[in-house]
Amino acid sequence: MKILFLCLITGPLLLLSQLVRAQAIEPEEEKHYANPSVEGMPRGRGVVIGYERLPQFDIDSRSDNPTIGNGTGRVRRNNKWDMRLMAPVLNKPRTKLLVGVTYNVEEFNFENVEPSSYSLYRYLEDRDLKSLGLQVAFLRSIDEERFYLIRAKGELNGDYTQKDINITDYLKTTVDLAYGWKKSPYFSWGVGAQLGYTFGRRRVYPGVLYNRTFNDKWGVESIFPANFRVRRNISEKTILYGGYRLEGASYNMYVNITPLSQFQDIELRRTDIKALLRLEQEIYDFLWFSIEGGFRQYYRNRIYDVIGSRDELINNDLAGAGYIGVELYLVPPRRFSQK
Repeated sequence: MKILFLCLITGPLLLLSQLVRAQAIEPEEEKHYANPSVEGMPRGRGVVIGYERLPQFDIDSRSDNPTIGNGTGRVRRNNKWDMRLMAPVLNKPRTKLLVGVTYNVEEFNFENVEPSSYSLYRYLEDRDLKSLGLQVAFLRSIDEERFYLIRAKGELNGDYTQKDINITDYLKTTVDLAYGWKKSPYFSWGVGAQLGYTFGRRRVYPGVLYNRTFNDKWGVESIFPANFRVRRNISEKTILYGGYRLEGASYNMYVNITPLSQFQDIELRRTDIKALLRLEQEIYDFLWFSIEGGFRQYYRNRIYDVIGSRDELINNDLAGAGYIGVELYLVPPRRFSQK
């Protein structure tokens, strides 16, 4: 439900008055239709390029399958690259339709990976786990107080290359639904659900939207339990956040090394919890950057013997680690948001 940061957009209604005389058309008082955003929230991001790194953490793997066995190792670094594009294709006072494209790459680098090393580590070493996604988001304002949101997303998640890609082998779909109330320009809330992979396996997860600005300095932005952030508006050009975020992923992998190759297609599912501190800074009007750091704890990281299976093949215990990430992104120019 990442598009719940949409900026408030208003539109005038026209009123026909005194048909008997000149039939003059005069603007009615401007009407503010409901949406999730509140005063003090930053402008929505259209293009994002990001990078994140987790250095130096231990991994301990256990399997009940005797041919796989157990293993221990140390990850030198876990890198993630993130690119996103969101663009409006319909932008009316009561109706918004956005289309977005995402591309993420994650890789693991291990210490001392040799031919005799644990098979999972050998397979993951320097291997790109990719996610290429297309999403459509629809926001409808029912009136000045109520709104609803629908988002559908399809992703190709896994270790594919351009030569061997088969869409049906890697496709993952997510659907978000939300219904909310805009109580004032400073407070909106709602309820919803996601059919997705936040906790690794595809399930329905409930959520509560809560966006509130208390004064010109402090506010809260949250979709509980997925994330919660306290916002500090230092200035119009500088925003500080503190809070947490849940992240989940599911990658389909087709292995070609023994003994994992006996299963051919396996699935990696992971869920992480991040405690974070984030600074967002304007460079020039429509160009911003952010730096984020904190502690990332792996809640669950497991390998399954068949894609979509409930039978666990390997249970990975990954030590918590600090992380740092940076982003460069574009937002609508300030003059557009002030209209």
